[in-house]
This record gives sequence, C-alpha cells and structure tokens, in this order.
Amino acid sequence: MRYDNIRGGRFITRLNRFEAAVEIDGREQLCHVKNTGRCKELLVPGAAVFAQV
Repeated sequence: MRYDNIRGGRFITRLNRFEAAVEIDGREQLCHVKNTGRCKELLVPGAAVFAQV
C-alpha cells in the first residue's frame, strides 16, 4: 500500500479507540488510529509516529 503526504511526529496520547493526539511540526493534531487494538507497548508518550496529512 502506498501513502502520500506522510509527516513524522510524536505521539502524545490516545483519546479513544479511534483517535490519538499527535504533535506534528510543533502543533498538536488529532489523528485517526487505523489499528483499534490496544497497542499499549507501541503507543507510549513521545514515540515516533507517521501520519498522512
């Protein structure tokens, strides 16, 4: 699968199964979480993430 307009950022917190707060370019952004599983060991505050903008 190929994605365009990918930006790197830092994970802040998971708001619910489908939404997460992510810092991209110094601004907090609301992002959709595609994997609705727990991901507790992956989604820790400060973890590097990539989002399609």
